[in-house]
Amino acid sequence: MIGDRAHRRLLWLGMVAALTGGGAAIWGCLNEPQAFYTAWLAGFYFWVSMPLGALALLLIWDLTGGAWEPFARLPLTAMAATMPLFVLLFLPIIAGMPALYAWTRPEVIPALHNRWYLNDDFFFIRAAVYFVAWNGFMAWRLLRPAMPGGAAPPGLEWVSAIGLIFMALTVTFAGIDWIMSTEPDWFSSIYGMVVGSSQFTAALSLALLLIVAGAPPRGPAREPFARALASLATLLLAVVIFWAYTSFCQWLIIWEENLRREIGWYLERWRGAWASVIYALAGAQFAVPFVALVWTPAKRSPLVVGAVALLLLVADLIQIWWLLLPPFRESGFSWLHPMVALGIGGLWLLLLSLLLRLPVAAALPRAQRGDRRPAHG
Repeated sequence: MIGDRAHRRLLWLGMVAALTGGGAAIWGCLNEPQAFYTAWLAGFYFWVSMPLGALALLLIWDLTGGAWEPFARLPLTAMAATMPLFVLLFLPIIAGMPALYAWTRPEVIPALHNRWYLNDDFFFIRAAVYFVAWNGFMAWRLLRPAMPGGAAPPGLEWVSAIGLIFMALTVTFAGIDWIMSTEPDWFSSIYGMVVGSSQFTAALSLALLLIVAGAPPRGPAREPFARALASLATLLLAVVIFWAYTSFCQWLIIWEENLRREIGWYLERWRGAWASVIYALAGAQFAVPFVALVWTPAKRSPLVVGAVALLLLVADLIQIWWLLLPPFRESGFSWLHPMVALGIGGLWLLLLSLLLRLPVAAALPRAQRGDRRPAHG
């Protein structure tokens, strides 16, 4: 459970970040609109992964159980409950579509080979489906009746299974719509899995940071907490490996084909400072977490797990900039990008700090075993 001291720090961090980043966002919107819109899209895409990943973890627990859930229930439930905020935060992306997406411009539309998919109406319909599905399953997961320990009532597990399938599909296509389609002539069939796995990595990393912040002092509760932490760290390691696998497969296939319409995407990101980012991401998003978390004692250490989670969070935001910004040569990377991400994160942290103090969906953790069906244990 998040302690009072950690909660106050979270609240003050959110306030400072929201005010600082919000002021920068207003200035950028008025003076550098192109940089502002790319910064907003990157920041939005980074922070929306937090409630998405939290909701996915809760649905996974409904189906598989695990000793980690009693310790993670409150932060995960609070994270998932922030989803409605992102409906509002999506509005600046709609306003900035001509600056972000070339396929919305009249001079580009006639040359589009995938015009049936990349058009304003279908884009809005898909976005509406994503948000309705995400908020719908979030509301069901928070408001559904629960057995003691938070388990779903017998016979309702199928709803969580359908929710996971819908989330896998919608997160995949959201990555294609919001990030990949900024370059409408390029495509990759595995792109959605690459960005989706990195989103889940970021969400799980932040959840682990919140859980580590509430680590109990040494005593009888320490051992169950260490086991739960090791379970979540193992899941994080699996997702990190999956991200590395999908990212490498995408690069290998495109590089081997060496087709002009595909290879240019990597060549654009292999120039100048962006080339260094590739190697930094390989280390920060795979090599370091793999070496750290493959060792069982390290997975039980709040200090090690917290450090790895923080590294993965920073790396994921940098990866989004690396994916999004190279084609926008005129604006490129500027001070607005970290500041706008900070502002969006500040708003989200303020809402999260409020929800962490509310008994949302009976989320208060209990000191009990995290069996799949604690009511029958």
